Amino acid sequence: MKSWLTKFRISAALDAGKPLPDLPNIAADPELERFARRTEALGRALRNVPPAAPSQHESIMRAVRAAARRESPRRALAPSWLAAAAAIATLAVICLWPGIHRPALPVGPSLGQAVQVLEMSEQMPHTMPKMVMAPLSDEWARLDRNVQDTTQVLLASFP
Repeated sequence: MKSWLTKFRISAALDAGKPLPDLPNIAADPELERFARRTEALGRALRNVPPAAPSQHESIMRAVRAAARRESPRRALAPSWLAAAAAIATLAVICLWPGIHRPALPVGPSLGQAVQVLEMSEQMPHTMPKMVMAPLSDEWARLDRNVQDTTQVLLASFP
């Protein structure tokens, strides 16, 4: 980026007819130094070119006018505009259709579930300990029954 900016400054100075700016990176960079020398040489060469003779100027202008007349008239752009508009409209419909054509969400059941949750939250302090402790209580009862059964088997095996 710095070299592009430096090249621009070199070119602007030469276009204005001023001496090259004293930039430290011109001498340090061989590419910038080569660019400065070539641009300066090109500028000198172009200043020394004599102006074109009037006959040469006229022949060039005749050729330009003839080329302008030979240009075919531009064809109507309506069909291409219509095709582009149709393509854009089709693309818009394809992209926007899912957003426009959404099935309506049921309103009733979602509110019913919210009411049910609110009712359950009122009962939580009473039912939560039972719900949390029920599996543990069941397991403890099974363990106690196993211990009693084991005790009876062991007692029955002694004479």
